[in-house]
Amino acid sequence: MRLPIRTLARLVAVYLGVLLVIVLVAGASSNKLTWEYAHEAVLNIRESNPAFYAELERNATREGLTVDEYYYRILTKAKGVETDNLLLMGIDLLRKSFDYYRENPKYDFAHVIKVTLAVMGLAMVLTLLLGLFLGFRLANGRFLGTVEGLARFFNGLPSWWIGAVLIAVFAVELGVLPIAGLRSTPPKEGFEGFLDVLWHLVLPVSTLVFVYVWEFVVTVAHEVRNELGKPYVLTERAKGLPEGLIYRKHVLRNVSIVLSSFTVQKFVEMFTDYIVIDVLFGLGGLGTLLRASFVRTIVPAIGVVVRFDYRLFFVVTLSIATITFLFSLLLELTKGLLDPRVS
Repeated sequence: MRLPIRTLARLVAVYLGVLLVIVLVAGASSNKLTWEYAHEAVLNIRESNPAFYAELERNATREGLTVDEYYYRILTKAKGVETDNLLLMGIDLLRKSFDYYRENPKYDFAHVIKVTLAVMGLAMVLTLLLGLFLGFRLANGRFLGTVEGLARFFNGLPSWWIGAVLIAVFAVELGVLPIAGLRSTPPKEGFEGFLDVLWHLVLPVSTLVFVYVWEFVVTVAHEVRNELGKPYVLTERAKGLPEGLIYRKHVLRNVSIVLSSFTVQKFVEMFTDYIVIDVLFGLGGLGTLLRASFVRTIVPAIGVVVRFDYRLFFVVTLSIATITFLFSLLLELTKGLLDPRVS
């Protein structure tokens, strides 16, 4: 195995760039929210404690600042935040956010990550296996054009629509599969509990596979067709080697090299759809947490008020970026193992 140093370096550079953007945006958000908090606090102090507000006003005037600016400096100084450096503010916000959710019993991030990896892992493995099996079968078949049409059709459909159709047919109409959640009520234990979780994952995983498998089939079929026309295959056939051995030893290996790069691209797209599917089926993964970062509160005089939980949002965003980076890194290492030309 030879490590693809340049590709890995590019992946690391991209991840660090994304991380830098997340940290800077977090810092800017922290700065803005602190300003808003300071402004609201000053208004509250002016109404509830005029004497304290007068003291703040005198101190602010002495330093040539407004009351809001002066109180903002008090807040940031008390928290030990470097207000002139968005990078440090962002790092401070992310660090405190991770500490907060690690200690908060309401949020079990270990469970959330496991659910996300289980659904994404099952969907990607099944998509790859079906893509390879059907791609090899259809490489020289007359139905490849039909599959290409299906790939274009499903590529234009939103994943939630397909999920809703599967729910309507298999969960509502036929009643053979659960609508949502990960466990039955009451929950089962042991091996029965494991099978129960898999049973609940049938619809969400099938939705993701149904959306993406067609593109994998088309990609594999075209690559197999290209490989079968190359001189080395003709040479192996002339030597009398069985077709099955030629497919396994040469064609599958070369197709896997191309498929590994294609899978990285589709994994990122699938993660976007997974977030929607996670909410639709109530799986309790990163999609559910991302939705929870937009807190909805019913105020009788106003209606539904949406409040942005910026701490939860940035923690989930960073988790998604890290999972995508690690998966891409794993696939590039696999590509280096498959292709001896990689350096």
